[in-house]
Amino acid sequence: MMENMSRFHIRPARPDEAGLFYTPHPEEDKRRGTIGHIRMDFGRSGNEFWHTWWPRGPEELNSPAFKAELQEVVDTMREDVLKSRFAMERFCYDHGGKITGGYVQNYGYIVETEHYRYCLRCNPSPGDYNGYLTAYDLDVQRQNMAQEKSLVGRVTYANGDAQDFTDTEAFLKCMQEELPYRPTTGFRYEVLTDDPTVRTAVDDIVFDLYGEENPRQQEDYELQPGPNMTLGGM
Repeated sequence: MMENMSRFHIRPARPDEAGLFYTPHPEEDKRRGTIGHIRMDFGRSGNEFWHTWWPRGPEELNSPAFKAELQEVVDTMREDVLKSRFAMERFCYDHGGKITGGYVQNYGYIVETEHYRYCLRCNPSPGDYNGYLTAYDLDVQRQNMAQEKSLVGRVTYANGDAQDFTDTEAFLKCMQEELPYRPTTGFRYEVLTDDPTVRTAVDDIVFDLYGEENPRQQEDYELQPGPNMTLGGM
């Protein structure tokens, strides 16, 4: 259970955080302070634990302090969500966390510590990689965000095109026009403001795309400020 993870609080991802769980353009990795990710699977039996580390940032971010905390996070998750494929399936069933992207349903969970963010993407399906745990250096991310605080949002495409927005209306208009074509264009978005009005409008657009109503109120965004991240695929 999530409550058993006393050392690290793990929570289900919000819809606007789906992009944290997939590999973006290298420039986005740089901006987010991405250190790398662990690719994992439970083998044929569903009870094994095979894993490989894939670096995605400067080697200096892969520090001894980070490695020690990463080991502790994984060890803690191995007591529950990463215990086996069946345990992962049960965890996802019990705790939600559905995220977009991928050809099967994926689930996302986030652990945040003082200096790092760990994003676990779960796919409890046999015959495939069952998990990706991506690590971000929050200190680097905060520095980058501070330098870009005047920006409202950014969009990128699979062909490498990118556009920054300082005008809210133009950013939201772009999202409304481009989101429906995401599967073919690789459209991704990121909100770079804590303005609850903008963040509410962004999630309204995303939920509307899937014919749903945003279950969160603007007051929720005022209580939990933070950047909205994109839809995309690893």
